[in-house]
Amino acid sequence: MKHKTLTYMFILLLSAVYAFSNAGTAAAYDFSVQTGFQIDWWKDDKDSRAVQAHIPVKIEARQGDYSLSLLAGYASTHVEPSPGENRTLSHLLDTKVNFSYAITERLPVDVLIGLDLNLPTGKTNFVQEELALIMDPDLVSINTFGEGFNVNPTVSVVMDRGVWTAGLGLGYLWRGEYDFSRNLQDYDPGDIVNATAEVRYYFSPGWSSRFFGGYAWYGKDRVEGEDFAQPGRHYLAGFGLNHDGTKWDAGLTVRTVMRDKSRFQETAGGLFTEDSNGHGREFAGDLVLAYLLNGKTALNASLRGLYITDNDYPESSSRFTGARGKAELGLGVSRRLWRNFRYEVNVKGFVMHDEETNFPEIRDARDFTGLSTVMRLTTDF
Repeated sequence: MKHKTLTYMFILLLSAVYAFSNAGTAAAYDFSVQTGFQIDWWKDDKDSRAVQAHIPVKIEARQGDYSLSLLAGYASTHVEPSPGENRTLSHLLDTKVNFSYAITERLPVDVLIGLDLNLPTGKTNFVQEELALIMDPDLVSINTFGEGFNVNPTVSVVMDRGVWTAGLGLGYLWRGEYDFSRNLQDYDPGDIVNATAEVRYYFSPGWSSRFFGGYAWYGKDRVEGEDFAQPGRHYLAGFGLNHDGTKWDAGLTVRTVMRDKSRFQETAGGLFTEDSNGHGREFAGDLVLAYLLNGKTALNASLRGLYITDNDYPESSSRFTGARGKAELGLGVSRRLWRNFRYEVNVKGFVMHDEETNFPEIRDARDFTGLSTVMRLTTDF
């Protein structure tokens, strides 16, 4: 409780300093508030099902090159495993604060400096029975209910040279200690160093292509001061094609993700590198379309495909995981009701197939169907 109180005091102080330092130009502020709800539902062919309702609230303030935003939320999750007892959790989520400062048109490159904070207002210290509520991110939107106090400074640099634009981003995520569950106390997740890069080429007034990549290095996870595990490094590569028009926009993106072998705790202490790669390779593609029906209304549609190969372990191994395939279709509408008020409604449905797997538990092949409904309300003042 003391740690949370100090965290709140820090962010309140940051907000106060920001506001008072610009008190003379308060009229130049731009504020926006966004809220709404999201409902995710899924079931499988083994009679398991779940539903999750999520209410986010985002407040953002901008003045010149500065911006400050706060994102909070509440989620209620209900799981009906088969076999097993039903589980329900309703709780606040962690609160996220972002501060950014942009340096534009003053240097040969544009620079964006950011600071992200994660405030531990969510749920941690799970009992064993509640762990079933932490579901796969391909099934529900909220699969992390709470962490520790995290600090993530970032810097991004963008260079524009006519039809070419290039950008580079660097970040360091310091993750604080917290009690993950009753059986995993004093959990200290490793820090993360990440880098992203992107090059865009505008080959006509309305069309552009993009090549992008990413890299992430993960530090050692520790429990009660002892090395526990270390995820393998993460690599991302992708290509995109975009159209920006007066009446319609379109975007096609394909990408692949590769992960190195992870390290796990030895019985006698220390970490060992797993024999084979426990992660399959991931391939994904997204097609997004938007059409401006009139000055107030826009329609959108999306199609997403995902395929993850089985991992490198033999099928007889206790660490074998089978392949996954998923297809998702979305339709939506956004409309401005008044000058400073707009809403957006999106509905997405998916089908997903998982092959047989032995890790983290033995499961037969399963087929999933799911539906997600999102409504957002935004106002500016």
